Amino acid sequence: MELLEFFYEKSIIKQHFLPRRVQLAPSARILLTGPKYSGKYALVQEFLRTYAESKKTLLIDFEDARADKEEIAHTIDAFIQEKEITTLVYYGYTPDIPLPECRQLIVVAHHSMEIEGFRHYRLRNLDFEEFMLFEKRSEPKVAINHFLRLGNYPEMVRIDEYKKEKRIQELYRLTFGEDFTFFKELTYYQGHNVSVHFLFERIKERHKISKDRFYAMLDGWERSGYIHFIPKYGAKRAAKKLFFHNFTAKSDLWVQKEFPKIFENMVYLEMADEEVYYLEPLGLFLPQKRKAVLAIPFGTEARIQTRIEQVLSKNRIDIDTIEVITVANSFRYEIDRIICDVLPFYEWALAK
Repeated sequence: MELLEFFYEKSIIKQHFLPRRVQLAPSARILLTGPKYSGKYALVQEFLRTYAESKKTLLIDFEDARADKEEIAHTIDAFIQEKEITTLVYYGYTPDIPLPECRQLIVVAHHSMEIEGFRHYRLRNLDFEEFMLFEKRSEPKVAINHFLRLGNYPEMVRIDEYKKEKRIQELYRLTFGEDFTFFKELTYYQGHNVSVHFLFERIKERHKISKDRFYAMLDGWERSGYIHFIPKYGAKRAAKKLFFHNFTAKSDLWVQKEFPKIFENMVYLEMADEEVYYLEPLGLFLPQKRKAVLAIPFGTEARIQTRIEQVLSKNRIDIDTIEVITVANSFRYEIDRIICDVLPFYEWALAK
């Protein structure tokens, strides 16, 4: 049981972690999923420090090169009994790993899954409010510039500026492995309206991959939260708008930058847990709230009003309010009894 002793001795880290919007509540069976490097390990450690008994806790990191799955499977039951383990964490879990019996079992996975009887929590990368907590020093007007530059991976807040570009690309490579090239190709179409067939046709022109594998790969990435396909409101068969788990994805991997699309991706992620559709010629729509959200980073008051009129003229939707998210503009007016709030991203995001 030497291997399990190794993990047992370092199961709880004596380090303070900043709070996240997602908070784990005590439960006998907990499943935590989310993209790699989104902060799942820190969230679990904070939970263990708050609720678990250190001498009765075991965290096994299956991503550690020393973790032998077969040895762990053969010895875990005896170790739980010997040490009277009451809280067991399987970090980096995959479905081929058998789950033992324990009073409290916490499973942490990088890919979306469901396990019967487990309370499921999903974690994303930082939203703007969390970014502000991580950064600590900046006023909102300054923090938005940092957010746009650094992206939403938690560790980017603390990394030296000169290391940022190489580290973020390293995170992508570690996350997607041999499929990194395909992920990079996808990011070129960030914010564009595309179909999976269109993406497959474009990528197969430059890379060898079967249709079945490509479709399965994208399905897995979508279920796990790395990519988001946003449907067009009222048009199920229309092309979908493509967003990513980190809104700086395209600028991280290409020299070409489309700031309006990066900005819209950033706005979308603040609403990603809601039912969201896209509108033409721009905008996102939340039917349950009868609200349109338009990402227009720059523009005069007259230009913004013109864009709003274009959206209303091209979409027959029941709508009560329009929120226009900008970099710095702020004003309010009414059109056809619809309240239009124009406000800067930092103000909008922190008020949510």
